[in-house]
Amino acid sequence: MSRIQVVGQLCVDLRPVLGSAGIAAPGELAVVGPMSITMGGAVGNCGRVLADLGVDASLSACIGDDELGEMARRLLGAHHHDVDLDVAPGLATSYTLVVEPAGVDRSFWNHTGANAAFVGDCAVTADRLLHFGYPSLAPSMCADAGAPIVRLFDRAHTEGVATSLDLAFVADNSPVRDVDWATLLSTAVAAADVFCPSWDDLVSCLGLPVNADDAYVSEWADRFLAWGTGIVLITRGTRGSYLATAAPDRLRAFAACGLDPDEWAGTRRWQVPEVQGAVTTTNGAGDAYKAAFLSRLVAGDGPDGCLDLAGRVVARYLAGLPLAG
Repeated sequence: MSRIQVVGQLCVDLRPVLGSAGIAAPGELAVVGPMSITMGGAVGNCGRVLADLGVDASLSACIGDDELGEMARRLLGAHHHDVDLDVAPGLATSYTLVVEPAGVDRSFWNHTGANAAFVGDCAVTADRLLHFGYPSLAPSMCADAGAPIVRLFDRAHTEGVATSLDLAFVADNSPVRDVDWATLLSTAVAAADVFCPSWDDLVSCLGLPVNADDAYVSEWADRFLAWGTGIVLITRGTRGSYLATAAPDRLRAFAACGLDPDEWAGTRRWQVPEVQGAVTTTNGAGDAYKAAFLSRLVAGDGPDGCLDLAGRVVARYLAGLPLAG
């Protein structure tokens, strides 16, 4: 058994080095640099960071019966010994074109592909925590107001394993754009022991203001706690993150992690990590932060220890430095 199981959305990230902020106009040719090919999505990003931190993690996702699927098997198999990849016949393996011009925030062109076939029926292979992301990019998990998410988490809870839920941006042309996200989240968040969305993800699915002040963010964190989750971690890019936790009784779901409910209960804390050098990429930074946080949570650390490691890891990640340094 692994300590952490990461399940859900997986894709192959294709990231060309553009070298400048300029984008070629229609009919023009622009010279670019080499293509970086890595595993992305919640499963690829979190899995890679956990492996770099020396954390035993198992991975569960769907791929297509195509060449990208074979590439996914090879890339994941190089770093993980416990990889469960269902093959969805007739569907292409998901990929994302990551467009990251110099000095400009990245954008994503994502094909859902085989992630549409992921329904959360994988075996529970962790003994401490199961982390699922992202429902909007694994659309079958959004059916019946998120019932598949609840069923997955219920199976984990039956085995004494805590659960964690992360979101992704909901695009305007997403097949789940018209889902009642408030209803889905109120149900799924109650079944999740950790809820760790980015503020941008919440903006996209709940229509919240982009430039909300800190007090408004903390109000929503308290609302998620009232919906029934135990730990809320909201990331805000360069503005840092906000951690809020429930009462001791709700935190007893983390018994297998050795977490001290009294130490965690009632935490309210902001953190803004310091970047260690020039930023080389922001792609996957949110997942790096959350994976590092969860890696210490399952080891029984307190909130300060979890936030401290998460901050140091994401600072090194942004600067392109080895994460375990």
